Amino acid sequence: MAPMTGSLSAHLPIHAAPLQTQAVQARAWQAPSGTEKAALPESSSGARQPAVALASVAAVAVGGAAAKANRRRRRSSAFALTVVRGVDAGRHGASRIAARSVAVGAGLTRISPDEYIREDIRNIAIIAHVDHGKTTLSNNLMKQTRGKEEAALASMDSNVLEAERGITILAKNAALEYKGVKINLIDTPGHADFGGEVERILNMADACVLLVDAQEGPMPQTKFVLKLAIKLNKKVLVCINKVDKPNARPSWVLDTTFDLFSSLGADDEQCDFPVSYASGFLGKASVEGPDKLQDDLMPLLDQILEQCPKPIAKADMPLQMLVSNLDYDDHLGRVCIGRIVSGSLKLGQEIGIKYGENGALRTTKISKLYEFNNNGRREISEMLAGDICAFTGSDKDVVIGDTVVDPKDPRPLPPIEVQEPTVELEFGPNTSPLANKDIMTKWVTSAHIKARLEKECLTNLALRFSPDGNENFKVKGRGTLQLGILLENMRREGFEMMVGAPQVLTRKVEGTKQLEEPWEEAIIECPDEYQNDVMEEMLRVGGELQNMGDGSMKGLTQLIFHIPTKMLIGMQGKLMMMSRGQAMLSAQFLRWGTYKSGDFKAREQGSISNSADGEANHFSLGKMGKFGGFFVEHGTPVYPGMVVGINNKADNIEVNIAKGKGSDNMRNKNKETAETVSPVIRMGIDEYLGWMDTDEKLEVTPGALRLVKANSKALSAR
Repeated sequence: MAPMTGSLSAHLPIHAAPLQTQAVQARAWQAPSGTEKAALPESSSGARQPAVALASVAAVAVGGAAAKANRRRRRSSAFALTVVRGVDAGRHGASRIAARSVAVGAGLTRISPDEYIREDIRNIAIIAHVDHGKTTLSNNLMKQTRGKEEAALASMDSNVLEAERGITILAKNAALEYKGVKINLIDTPGHADFGGEVERILNMADACVLLVDAQEGPMPQTKFVLKLAIKLNKKVLVCINKVDKPNARPSWVLDTTFDLFSSLGADDEQCDFPVSYASGFLGKASVEGPDKLQDDLMPLLDQILEQCPKPIAKADMPLQMLVSNLDYDDHLGRVCIGRIVSGSLKLGQEIGIKYGENGALRTTKISKLYEFNNNGRREISEMLAGDICAFTGSDKDVVIGDTVVDPKDPRPLPPIEVQEPTVELEFGPNTSPLANKDIMTKWVTSAHIKARLEKECLTNLALRFSPDGNENFKVKGRGTLQLGILLENMRREGFEMMVGAPQVLTRKVEGTKQLEEPWEEAIIECPDEYQNDVMEEMLRVGGELQNMGDGSMKGLTQLIFHIPTKMLIGMQGKLMMMSRGQAMLSAQFLRWGTYKSGDFKAREQGSISNSADGEANHFSLGKMGKFGGFFVEHGTPVYPGMVVGINNKADNIEVNIAKGKGSDNMRNKNKETAETVSPVIRMGIDEYLGWMDTDEKLEVTPGALRLVKANSKALSAR
């Protein structure tokens, strides 16, 4: 008999009796009475090998009265599935698939003529506010389910910036096996600026674990991601994490989380959420209480197996897979990632790609097919509906939101929709006198910048860009952090560019001339002694106080404001200065609200700009120190219009920081002057974006960051 091909249901006989499952061990399996036996192809050694990703296996009926009773209660039965797993992708560039049989669980249960329940898979996302422990918990889940002989597990925060900042920026797929079930695990960003990642990733999951800090409780991003999950009708499992903190208050957190569910319109079933307690750092969990942690995270995994809905596989329907994420491989090109809704994908299969009902149909072939394995991917010959996979071979125009379809019967899914951007930056080539002088610079032209932005927009749905004339581009995103991360990545890749000050977007109310602007909910936690100062500053810039209460620790106050987004730019730095670094600000997009007109100053202190070419020196830095602090130090190249410091007063001043001291007989004067120079003020991209004013531009190079007045003659002369 020929090797098995076609749909999943063609290989899985439907029986009334419940069946025991067992791994494939023999050359062929004995089919139940009335079904055809499927032979396995012979390898070169004469042994029979599985030929497809999912093959039928031996089904042994359970006899006796108990089996008859079960047969009456259930109309469908479960079958064991055998998966042909491949070697880890990318190892020495190997493209060969090494077949090995793995029994992955209880198989399928038919629930309708066209639908099955996948008993062997769970698809779950981990969502939370920033720094509530998603990545640490995910890493320990995978470490505890891997064999002892396997190498140490790499962190899910594999991006360099993620490791440096300790936050998740990009959504990532992983998978682990527990009790014969494959759990597809999706780690999502925790900061509001990367909410677009969360929105599209939830489309791949059947449920989500909502992680809440046992001390802080629900925060703005907690509210955002939970609102999305409830809107998409996803099953939510609440895990109160970091219960090992000295000031943990899990009971209060649980009550507050329940109130949050109710306030977001969750129904009774959604409010009756399962709860677990964990310490992701210690790798311990419990479903009984915060004081009854087990020695591992298995209680959480058991709860996932029990509570997470099993994916529905539309095995006999035409192929449908929504592209929810994109990756790039230097050798293989674009990698498409998504969940197969119906049908199956096979290595070498011809597929169609279509964006929505009105999109054009493009065809291509799958050159590589992968399943997720811990933090990596490994090759596989076939993937069926209900699972998450990745493949290469797609055309260069594929974008997130495309549907992979059967070219003979294309049925595209609705494209992914995310919230619109709220902040805009102007990108353009570097026009300063110091442009292209950094030894690490590689890309300087407008064409290079455009190509890089196009590449970024392919994988980042929350980002938009458009030409703005004079070789410049308007880049729109969710917030200054998201745009700052993009700038930092481009800078490390060797780009040089000039960037304008952040501008908050507005829109007109349909049918009227009334303007609206984005508003945010800002939660500030500060020591009690700075409460009045913080409240006064927030009210001064137009914030509306919503609530005031105890913070996460004794001696802290929590303040909740509704405030226009434009008023929050640079606010974190202001609050940190007035509270000696102790105030913490978290914000989340709230709504489009009434535009607040009037003069808006991004900062209260003025700037100190330079008036001549040259280098900063000790003499001038010491002499000008009475005016304020400086971004430059002795030997730093400067040019006219370059902002070299922060004035102590509100007005802007201009100095010649390159002017040296005239020669005299006082040999030690320069040394004495150097000792009186204040320490240099060092800022990163995020700090500059929060501090710079609308009449300034930021010069971004792989080495230095320089602020310059936009009307500087040094820029226009180039």
